[in-house]
Amino acid sequence: MDRQYFDVVVIGGGIIGCALTWELAKHGCQVALLEKERDVALHTSGRNSGVVHAGFNAKPGTLKARLCVQGNEAIRRFAHEHRIPYEQVGTWVVATEENDLGVLNALKRQGDQNGVPGLELVEARDMLRAEPHSRGLLALYAPTGGIIDSAHLTRVVANDAQRHGAVLCCGQRVLGIREHSHEVELVTPTHRFGAALIINCAGLFADRLAHTMGVGRAYRIVPFRGSYFSIRRAGPPIVNSMLYSVPPPQLPFLGVHLTRTVHGTVLVGPDAMPAMGPEAYAASLRNLHEFCSLVSRRVIWKMMYRYRRVLVSQWGPRLWQRKRRYFCQAANRLVRGLQEQELVCDARVGIRPQLVHTSGELVEDLLVERTERSLHVLNTVSPGMTCALAFAQWLADGVRGSFIDAAVTA
Repeated sequence: MDRQYFDVVVIGGGIIGCALTWELAKHGCQVALLEKERDVALHTSGRNSGVVHAGFNAKPGTLKARLCVQGNEAIRRFAHEHRIPYEQVGTWVVATEENDLGVLNALKRQGDQNGVPGLELVEARDMLRAEPHSRGLLALYAPTGGIIDSAHLTRVVANDAQRHGAVLCCGQRVLGIREHSHEVELVTPTHRFGAALIINCAGLFADRLAHTMGVGRAYRIVPFRGSYFSIRRAGPPIVNSMLYSVPPPQLPFLGVHLTRTVHGTVLVGPDAMPAMGPEAYAASLRNLHEFCSLVSRRVIWKMMYRYRRVLVSQWGPRLWQRKRRYFCQAANRLVRGLQEQELVCDARVGIRPQLVHTSGELVEDLLVERTERSLHVLNTVSPGMTCALAFAQWLADGVRGSFIDAAVTA
């Protein structure tokens, strides 16, 4: 079995893993990216709505708050330099009832603290000029909200990393890891790798990989499945940008929203329902073992008990209605005149890796844990794609300073 040695081995070919590989390769690190699939971006990073968030949802003072605003600008700049289709269409968060107004004002204050440029509260009559089909009492408008094809972005980042000398190894599922004082050894079905440092960006499987190295045992990743509908109707699109309802402050899920894509379609979704497994895109007996393993974990039940009131309010309508009707009713709180028959089930289904503490508390900020020769990126939930390039730079700066320089001179 061949053995190759690198300064850094990154595990996981989502947008975070690809961006980190790109950052390290640009600065002269010998870096390999291991991806278990035949290509990058085949899971979470390639199965989302492609929203580039403005940054008002993140709690001020968190790493996510800082990196979301920086990442928004970084993606816009990268897309321009690499000629990737990108549109800065703006984001609207719409208060549809009186109870939403307090939360909407709090989001405005939060966004201002985070440094989100151009945020403003807009009266419904003024919003109609930009979004003629919209409805609501008051809206928060963020002009820097954008849209991009996330899978295409990830592939371009990976290709540019290779141009800078990175080695992309697809079809390389990590079967074993052993950490020594001087290096880390990894085994895949066909290769052995050695590295001064490994960085775990395995997304939905990041916690399992970390646990094998004795890291992050206080956390578990719980998969949430999100599905979409697209709108098929004659005439102009029902939205020109992105429309969100006011999110429940207790949960990190943004609810069903309407998003125009760079391909010209309009998406409605996603919902956020517990998945049968980390890659259970469709319910099947093949996922039954994974599902049984998942529901046997105490952390799942602690989480559901901790957030029981808000979960019932969020999941109840989805469970007791036909899926299409639920999505149509959710969309019609934001726009006028959408008919149920205009919703077409979209092929994309995404699974969100939500990190949960063993106490049952949802982890909202980015989280990285480490050993002497490994870093484990455990939480990259939304807006993970938006943060990706800025997060990769932040992480790579630390890697070059404290890991690689020391390893190379040792």
